[in-house]
Amino acid sequence: MKITGISLLTDSALTVTTDSGADAVNTGSGSQPSDGRRENSSTVFIGSRTLDWGSTLSIEAGEFKGFKDGDKIRISYQNTNESYHNVKIYSGNWANLNSGVLANGANNGGTFVPSRDSGELIYEPNAGEAESLRRNGLIMHGYGVRVTEISLSSSGSEGKTDNPSSGTAGTVTVASETVTSNPVPSAETGTPFGEHGKLHVNGAYLYDSRNQKYQLYGMSTHGLNFGHDFSRYVNREAFKTLRDDWNTNCIRLVLYPRDYNGYLNGGNRQELKKLICGGIDYATELGMYVIVDWHVHNYNPRETENEAVAFLSEISSRYAGYGNVLYEICNEPTGSDWNSVIKPYAEKVIPAIRKNAPESIIIVGTNTWSQDIEGPLSNPLSFGNVMYTFHFYAQTHTASFRKRVESAVKKGLPIFVTEFGTCDASGNGGFNKRQSEEWFKLLEKYGISHCNWSLSNKAETASAINSWCGKTSGWTPDDLTESGRLIYNHFRKLKR
Repeated sequence: MKITGISLLTDSALTVTTDSGADAVNTGSGSQPSDGRRENSSTVFIGSRTLDWGSTLSIEAGEFKGFKDGDKIRISYQNTNESYHNVKIYSGNWANLNSGVLANGANNGGTFVPSRDSGELIYEPNAGEAESLRRNGLIMHGYGVRVTEISLSSSGSEGKTDNPSSGTAGTVTVASETVTSNPVPSAETGTPFGEHGKLHVNGAYLYDSRNQKYQLYGMSTHGLNFGHDFSRYVNREAFKTLRDDWNTNCIRLVLYPRDYNGYLNGGNRQELKKLICGGIDYATELGMYVIVDWHVHNYNPRETENEAVAFLSEISSRYAGYGNVLYEICNEPTGSDWNSVIKPYAEKVIPAIRKNAPESIIIVGTNTWSQDIEGPLSNPLSFGNVMYTFHFYAQTHTASFRKRVESAVKKGLPIFVTEFGTCDASGNGGFNKRQSEEWFKLLEKYGISHCNWSLSNKAETASAINSWCGKTSGWTPDDLTESGRLIYNHFRKLKR
């Protein structure tokens, strides 16, 4: 629920914006009375706002006009019945605030974990963060926590009573009320999305917001549904390592509908959605592009068409307007004819996404492990901003496959290599540096976007991380497999 146009019937004016779930709002500015309340504090939110995987709470920059270095943000909360609880706070440009001093909780890399089931988290931003709050306001995200009050206090303020609504906060008038998706963040300057913005397709090529050709490249996760050994790489520091050290601009989040513990095959759907949304949030915070991959693998995608529509509708609704989110609607629909199966499937799924995200880039898989690009070449979809998948594994797919890709691009087909490996098509054995480098030349020549399989330490050739390495970020070259080192060096040469 977004609440706008809130005005105080006092001498001061205030606007607060929240998303769905604010059951009641009462706000006020200025000093509170000395009847047990905190001196020199201002309350900017009172109500009941439950933070979960698809919601945020925002406070506008005007409320931080008088916020000084050394002042504190006080968050009154109650934990819900979820299995874990955390709070993340950002300035309004989606820069994570985590370098200051936190009381009554643990700071786990920018994720605040409350130390009690209820109480008050107190955060004192550093000077740079305080300036960012004054310029941009605050956004709060989290999970399993119900926020009941947010107040700003000076460094000399005393504690408060358990009655936050007492005093002279005033009467609130709600002028309008609409249901919205997550607020659209703005990326920091210097990040990939901050520099290039929303992408679009023209002919065979991907273009940025300045109408310059642009190439996405980065890592693909392994199946997030296969358990913690694979999903643990969905964390902010991992993505930051990939952005800053590996020089990448994109991450692919893989969710199998079927297969072991799949979204439709016994997996915990809510937990899997949290993983996907967490990955989107981390990528967005870091100004990276992110692919949501509905990882159809070796079956007719129409068999799970309704479920794909439901899942991708929900995700695109949550992230409507996010120019950094791309959607891959069927990874490898092997054994499925383009004209009679894949194209009709896409014609059902794409409108469900476009209803929420009308300008999003959508990537459509092709037959035979996403290699039969001749199908869409002869009978393309009528939608704009659509790309078609080609996958290769360098030991198995050599010169003849490169000729097919080059021919299709020359004829105007927009191709996205959402998955490739440096080895045999099985993913294990046959590491081939020379053939991989031949593919790199082709990808660079035509600016073809590509993601490497996979960001994991699974004991197989295609993995980027050695099986003995337990790190989930900050990898050194020694931590990487032969394939991982080749990919690392390749990405670092590209222009981000």
